[in-house]
Amino acid sequence: MKMKSVLIVWALSLAVLMTGCAVGPYGQGKQLAERGEYDRAIEAFYKEISANPQNMEAWRELGAAFYEKGDLAKAEDALEQANGIALDARTNLLLGLISEKKGNVDAAINAYGAALRLDPGGKTANLLQARMDRLISEKIKREVTEALANESEIDTESIPENTIAVANFDGSHLTAETAPIARGLAEFTAIDLAKVSSLRVVDRQKIDVILKELELSASGLTDGTSGPRVGRLLGSRRVVAGTVTSLGEGAIRLDGAIVNSTDGSSGTTRTSEGDLTRLFRMQKEFVFRIIDDLGITLSIEERDAIAEVPTESYLAFLAYCRGLEYQNSGLYGAARHSYEQAAQADPGFSVAASRSQSMAAALSSGGAGADLSSFEVSAMSLSSPLQLSSGLGVRLHQAVINAGGLPNFDMRAVSNRLPKAEDQPVILQEVVITGEFDAN
Repeated sequence: MKMKSVLIVWALSLAVLMTGCAVGPYGQGKQLAERGEYDRAIEAFYKEISANPQNMEAWRELGAAFYEKGDLAKAEDALEQANGIALDARTNLLLGLISEKKGNVDAAINAYGAALRLDPGGKTANLLQARMDRLISEKIKREVTEALANESEIDTESIPENTIAVANFDGSHLTAETAPIARGLAEFTAIDLAKVSSLRVVDRQKIDVILKELELSASGLTDGTSGPRVGRLLGSRRVVAGTVTSLGEGAIRLDGAIVNSTDGSSGTTRTSEGDLTRLFRMQKEFVFRIIDDLGITLSIEERDAIAEVPTESYLAFLAYCRGLEYQNSGLYGAARHSYEQAAQADPGFSVAASRSQSMAAALSSGGAGADLSSFEVSAMSLSSPLQLSSGLGVRLHQAVINAGGLPNFDMRAVSNRLPKAEDQPVILQEVVITGEFDAN
């Protein structure tokens, strides 16, 4: 007879925990896989799946074993089965690695993105973000190379009407200290336009690559040839360009233009002016004017989202903009330092903190390595269930799963005290287990 119960365990002997439970097929498979005996591990996982077809972890570890053997097709099949039962970060990480090895960059980016969404605070989060950034950058470079090679064949009429790109703003009329804010204003203009559901905003990394390839500066995008050409290469119907000018005594002016890539026409936006301490008030005005010029009617939710100010601190924003400049130049260490300064100046500036973490991962050997193998080693190591083996709660979880007695249960560890070397081999912890238990 089965009954739903809650067990609270206060003190367990570590020795009993590790040896007192019979190991089921799943546990045997894991032990075999840990020793590199993948063929036998696969047999054990299949045995577990035969008894419990909905055991997602068994399907996932079966896929991992096939992956370690180099059988990518069978690994992918097993991992897809696992995903069909329950979405899991490790499953999608493995699917991403398989896609990379098969040369399917788009599928790899999607899989890594899914893993990141499923476990945004996990140990592998920064590593995944850095890898995705690298893959996206490489993809963009290939797309730009292909676009330039086939430029004469681009059909401008096929470019979707709702596409728009925000080019780097011209900051040549600013002082050396304040010049980076031109890039920052362009960055947040693109972020705000992306909040409009009817618009599709082109990735700004692609713009940087094209400008470098064409040896163009931001100031050249408003003329009758460069702006439309960049738009066509981007696959964007419109390109937003801007010029930021110093007015002296801490005030600046922002002028913009919207260039049509199909017919070469352009129209200027109304000028926005403000002092440096109220940059975002001016930037928001600029964005709303672009939207008005495009004839778009915003919903209340879209308008509120655009009006949200990421930081009120000019020092935080300036440090963030310097970070963008350094990052664009490949100076990741300096970029990370600037993003950290921005986050310190305004702890609520979440975008800066996120960028800092991304740069930290990019500087690591796994995230920024030139080859897939270094990322694979780091990601597999960090995502392995073995990395989660410390603490009595996790050991109890593994023991119960390995025994095969409770295929579906939830456990949460409430408190934990790891013994010191001189202590007795006992860990005190309250463990709450909820599930279907045998009444006996």
